[in-house]
Amino acid sequence: ERDKMKKKYIIVLSIIGSLLLFNLVLATGYGLLVATKNDKAKNSILSECFKVYFSNTDTIEMRNVKAVINEEGIETSPHTLTITNICETEKELQLRLNILNDTTVDTKSLVINATGHIEHSEKLYNELDRTKTTDKNVKESKLVGQIKISPNETIRTNIKLWFNEKKDPNLEKNGYLKARFELIDASLAIKATFAEMLIPSISAVEGKKDPNFEETATNNEGLFMTNDTNKVYYYRGSVNNNYVSFANQLWRITRINEDGSIRLILDKSSAYVKYSNYTNAIDYTGLKYIYYSDTIDNNINTYLLNWYNETIVNQGLDSYVVNSIFCNDSSYKTEKNHTYFGAYNRLVTDKAPTLTCPSTNADFGGNYTQKVGLITADEVVFAGGIYENDNTSYYLNNGEKFVTMTPSEYYYYNAYMMVVTETGALNKINTITDVGIRPVITLKSNLTVSGKGTQDNPYTIDFN
Repeated sequence: ERDKMKKKYIIVLSIIGSLLLFNLVLATGYGLLVATKNDKAKNSILSECFKVYFSNTDTIEMRNVKAVINEEGIETSPHTLTITNICETEKELQLRLNILNDTTVDTKSLVINATGHIEHSEKLYNELDRTKTTDKNVKESKLVGQIKISPNETIRTNIKLWFNEKKDPNLEKNGYLKARFELIDASLAIKATFAEMLIPSISAVEGKKDPNFEETATNNEGLFMTNDTNKVYYYRGSVNNNYVSFANQLWRITRINEDGSIRLILDKSSAYVKYSNYTNAIDYTGLKYIYYSDTIDNNINTYLLNWYNETIVNQGLDSYVVNSIFCNDSSYKTEKNHTYFGAYNRLVTDKAPTLTCPSTNADFGGNYTQKVGLITADEVVFAGGIYENDNTSYYLNNGEKFVTMTPSEYYYYNAYMMVVTETGALNKINTITDVGIRPVITLKSNLTVSGKGTQDNPYTIDFN
């Protein structure tokens, strides 16, 4: 009888062991949350005002990562954080998730789901707001949530992470993720610069393929990076989170320059004026031109400089705007009395926009360094427009015809500039025609902002 009981006991233990092994293999296969056991991982944290307990530790490891569908990912076990405010005043807490340098897997398909006092419903990690940290072991830092906690109040949140196979079906099978939670008093947090906020994941943007510039962009395609000499990040398509409120005007972000400065275009035309008072020479396509050895501001530049003084300088905001290069591409070739400027061949024939301004020997146009200018036709194509193709969906279309600073053609004693039509197509217009003007400026790189970038809640500069 005793032998039978012993055998039965052994069988039960074997079954339990098999189940435990099965669950371990399943967890490892999905790349689920696995707490580290090294001495750097912490089960609890006590700061000046916050006491924090982790269901495992503050550090997460995922080995042999495997992508799953969201329905499977949501069934994984959560990582629970319990946070108590031990100070006598209300505090605002930032909860961050930092991807550490040891990570080998691409995080573009990493999904985060948070429930409880801080909530995120199946959001891609790359879409979270980027935060700034001084920890050299951190590759990327993102804001999971920010919450106010009353004295002696305790909050809890459950975090689940997984990789979505639909976002990255070719995910590296032996990939490794190492991440750590970070909790910061929001009043003491280092705020990310405007550019750092706008580019949530540099690796994700740089990994994107170039768009097809032979097609209009009607969907929200987000940020891309140019393959020119400098790294410039630009918006494309029906973007709805690139609004900025500045100088009592509403603007749209067109691009983030390599130095972190932000280029803006006015959302609506400030006026309807002539690009030039003359049209009977190619020189009148220039922002400036030479006349009897004198440099003359064309009508458009006179208007822009006056507008800038009235709108920006007179409000005491000039220090927030930097001098930047504006390209008035005056390269050209002439065939049978018909002059085609460089952009005509580049954008109409070749569909190959660039942010590099071609060199020219002309005594008009070229590169200008100043604080205000216009958008180029190349930037319009980067944003999603095409010559003689309507596109009412991309963010530059506002139902108005507005001029670019890019010359198009010259023939029969008439000079033409490229414009964006009321239906969003690139086209041309005579230099003496009244047309919408949308000034372009560049904000300095070290600014911080508030807001979400939507039309109802645009980014606003932190002036304090």
